Amino acid sequence: MFWAFQFVESRHGSDKFMIKKKIIPRLSLKHIFTGVFCGVILLFALLWLSAPIIFDWGIRYLSSAVDPEEFDVQVEQLDPWETRINQVVFNTEEANLTIGSVHLQYDPVGLALGDLNSFTVRNLDLTLDGKHLLDEALSEKEVKEEADIEWLGEIGEFLSDPRLKHLRVLNSDISLMWTGLILPLKFELKGDYNEGLARSTFDGDFAEFPFLSELRFWREEKDTYADIQVEFTDLNKSKKLKSIFERFSGVTIGDDLSFNSGDLVMEGVGRIDGNMFQDLFLEFNGTNIFGELNGFPFSIHKFISFITPKEGGDLDSRTYANLEIPSYARFRGIALGADLDGEIMTIRPSVQNIDTSETFGQMSLRGLSLPVVDLNFSNVREFPLDQPLDIFFDSWSVANGAFSLMDGRLNFIWNEDIEILGLQVLPLNAILADLNIRLLGLSFNGLLNPVKPLYPKFNQILSCEKAVLGEDSLIENLSLSFRTAGESVLQVNSVTARVAGILADFSPANVTVILSEENPGEYKVDFNGSDIRLGGEKFMIDGLSGSITIQSFDPLLTSESNQLTFKKLTAGDLVMEDGNFSFAVNEGGEFIISNFSVRGFGGSIEVESAKWKMYTDFFKFETKLSNVNGQQIADFFDELGVNIDGNFSGLVSFSNYDGVWDFGTGFLQLDPSENAHIKFKKGDMIYGGIDPNDPQNENLKLTAWALQDLAVDGMRINFKVLENERQIIMSINGVRETDDRKVDLDYKPRFLGGLQDLLNWKANMVRP
Repeated sequence: MFWAFQFVESRHGSDKFMIKKKIIPRLSLKHIFTGVFCGVILLFALLWLSAPIIFDWGIRYLSSAVDPEEFDVQVEQLDPWETRINQVVFNTEEANLTIGSVHLQYDPVGLALGDLNSFTVRNLDLTLDGKHLLDEALSEKEVKEEADIEWLGEIGEFLSDPRLKHLRVLNSDISLMWTGLILPLKFELKGDYNEGLARSTFDGDFAEFPFLSELRFWREEKDTYADIQVEFTDLNKSKKLKSIFERFSGVTIGDDLSFNSGDLVMEGVGRIDGNMFQDLFLEFNGTNIFGELNGFPFSIHKFISFITPKEGGDLDSRTYANLEIPSYARFRGIALGADLDGEIMTIRPSVQNIDTSETFGQMSLRGLSLPVVDLNFSNVREFPLDQPLDIFFDSWSVANGAFSLMDGRLNFIWNEDIEILGLQVLPLNAILADLNIRLLGLSFNGLLNPVKPLYPKFNQILSCEKAVLGEDSLIENLSLSFRTAGESVLQVNSVTARVAGILADFSPANVTVILSEENPGEYKVDFNGSDIRLGGEKFMIDGLSGSITIQSFDPLLTSESNQLTFKKLTAGDLVMEDGNFSFAVNEGGEFIISNFSVRGFGGSIEVESAKWKMYTDFFKFETKLSNVNGQQIADFFDELGVNIDGNFSGLVSFSNYDGVWDFGTGFLQLDPSENAHIKFKKGDMIYGGIDPNDPQNENLKLTAWALQDLAVDGMRINFKVLENERQIIMSINGVRETDDRKVDLDYKPRFLGGLQDLLNWKANMVRP
């Protein structure tokens, strides 16, 4: 640029002519700097004003490379400190994207280094065509191999100097469109990143199912750590997820499972080592989860699970929960351990407390430990069912503790060949609280049909070492063989036990126990030809038939009349046949036998009434004998050497005290008969040991001679019970007559002692 100057000079007031002169000045450094600065300012002003237009043009130019169906953007602001972009529209065949606004904040120096103070996106709305994306993913395209990016390792570098300080994606939606299905996601993303700490929250709802989540990364010395927390605040809103799950899995859930309320929290923490997580620990928490499964309501008041992954894909997990199924059962302290080692998963389940309602008999189970199972995922179909499985429990009580089992162990084994489950209950202790009975060493061994558990093919064996009432032993060494024949029918095949020290054997028992449907708690016991043996072969009942109706066990009470019969009763050398009697236990605890009749000793024996009071050792009854064979009675006395032709009748009472049977007051009398005879050939037993010079010696010899073949006119045996002794007094009247001798006999021998002494008559015989 040039400037023109004109000068007019006059000296000393004299007139001079004017001289016109053009001068080109010399430029200084100051002038140059001022000009450059003003030029730069003008250039930045032009760029400032035109930057949104240029940026808008640049974005549109870049977007044209993907050939969108629709694209629009408004750049509202672009300067060295912030950028605002509004109304972004980007539509293609597989995706539609709109963004309300994008806001970037930065400072010029940081921006030059790639740093941003904040990045905010509002009202993002993205719709994706799921089918198109799937087709693209499945199409055969050459994929360029890309180098693996260790993105976990990059986190440590990011934390040392975060390039972005604040991230916000607000009020945003992403929808995946499928044929007849929409997968909507509404969310807000907030991130704050400082040196050594990065924190992001991701909250929203998927198919109207709300969730809250937080992800953190932080550094401690040279290590980088991460933790995540995801919370599902209302499981009631998970209904739409079922249809999505059914659509993609092919598994129909329907209304079988539903949630009414509850929340679930998932947490995880770990250390980043290279591109891997180390020391990873996961936790799942659920509280107040209420729902329905197959129409049954349930509630999980507390649920917690811990998972510890290991190298190579192995893991250890522990799960604890409290579960309740109203009106049915309540479970407290459910514990499930699951350890994965290669392809083997070991499962350890247990439950601290189980309480059931009246539907299951008000059962209470404590300290239950279920079998430990090893699952081989490489061959699940060949699960070793033939391996024994054990169940343990501390206590199991039924009907509010009326019946309890203590310290139990059950062993199961499956027999694949016959499809039968073997069950063994190892010896444990049982308590019948209402009866004050303790069963010690109770065990069970049986085979069950899982398809028809109440109709087994095989007998079950129940054993008990000792049954104790209070402090007294009732039964010892019990072995019971039985099978069920329905929900309320039990068939007992054999019973062996030691009762009050006496060995008892029911074999075959042929006993049927039926639970009354009309009167709960009432049982009917049918004897169908049962055989009973007590004390080995000392006491036997063959062919016992009839029934007893037990109305109560506490106290023991039967119906008023229970009719029983038997074919044969054997007590030592005593044999009785065709017995018939009525049996009952009354409210006073008395065992009553009435209308007892039996054939014995060639005649008949009747007992009108007999009583025994429970918890006492005294038993007494009176018998009526009719036409009993005298010879059969005499045969009870070994080596007596007597033959009797004739029958006896009378009344004799018997009693049992301190376990010893004895007779009471009564008599036997010979029935009148022309053929009644006694033949006693051991006369020396009458006069042996008498002094030959004794005046009675001759009379005793005549008595012995008469008894060798005596025609009996009358004979009576009296049984007497005195204050301190028992006596048997006999009276024998008859005649023996020969050609040279005749004796009219009136013989009255006496025997001192009870029934046991009588059986040992030799040492207790007293001569008249």
